[in-house]
Amino acid sequence: MKPVEILPSHIKKNTVLSSKKIYVVQGEVRVLKKITLTIQDQTTLLLVNGVFPKSCLKRSALIFEQGSQLKAGRVHLKACNANFKPVKFADNGGLWLLGNYADASKDGISIKTNRKNPLSKFTAHTITTRYLGRADDYLSPKTGKLITTGDDIDGFSVLGVGPTEWAINAVTSHYSADDGVDFTNSHVRLMRLEVKAPVEDAVNLSSSRVEIHRSLNLDVTKTKVTDRDLVDLETDDGASYLELHRGCWVRLVGVFGDQVVLSSREMPTPNTKDDNEKNYSFSGRLKQAALIYSIDED
Repeated sequence: MKPVEILPSHIKKNTVLSSKKIYVVQGEVRVLKKITLTIQDQTTLLLVNGVFPKSCLKRSALIFEQGSQLKAGRVHLKACNANFKPVKFADNGGLWLLGNYADASKDGISIKTNRKNPLSKFTAHTITTRYLGRADDYLSPKTGKLITTGDDIDGFSVLGVGPTEWAINAVTSHYSADDGVDFTNSHVRLMRLEVKAPVEDAVNLSSSRVEIHRSLNLDVTKTKVTDRDLVDLETDDGASYLELHRGCWVRLVGVFGDQVVLSSREMPTPNTKDDNEKNYSFSGRLKQAALIYSIDED
């Protein structure tokens, strides 16, 4: 049994997390500007579910501030209960990477570019998340009643991160409480992206460009829930693009999304009308590049 260590609320000095321990995010943990957090290969971090009033998200969250650095191998982030036991339920603030590439804001977290500050640098082989994020509704720990917050939180959020700040090879997001991954005002390159069974959309892009080079696997198998799509592209500060490079292996299962455009000679044309709930599926290796985008439609 590995020993458990609770992370401090502010990581103020360069720190190494050992694969011989399990680390707990209890409340809000921030990696501060100019600080490097090194995470050894195959290290597990647990995010405690439940309400934490002192957190800006009112939940446990791991936040890399603008100008911070991540150096990691394969990292696993999971939800846990108050006794630090992994659970198959998401009620936390998820993982946040904040860059210095563009202004960005969502869920009450905002950043502004400041060229006097260093760029962020996020390097990892693979980041795997399970049961991260928070739904619109949750059970009150005091009364046991269902409370509606109206602002769910994605499993993995990337704000204002540019291509020179991003060196993460692959991201896997399973069973998130809202969108699997969210990129806001960012431009990143990924070798592999996999999202499985999110409560809402698999990939949300807000005025962002995400390049996928080797594989994209989005499993949003149709349920009775509506407005739950493979991709959701928002254009508040400009167009959004999901680029699939030649040779990329693609597997898509779910409703494609409203008001988006697919440009591909190989993938079937999806139904992207408003309120469409028709299932879409495709599996294969692309012989030519493809593009999913929206210029001015949300």
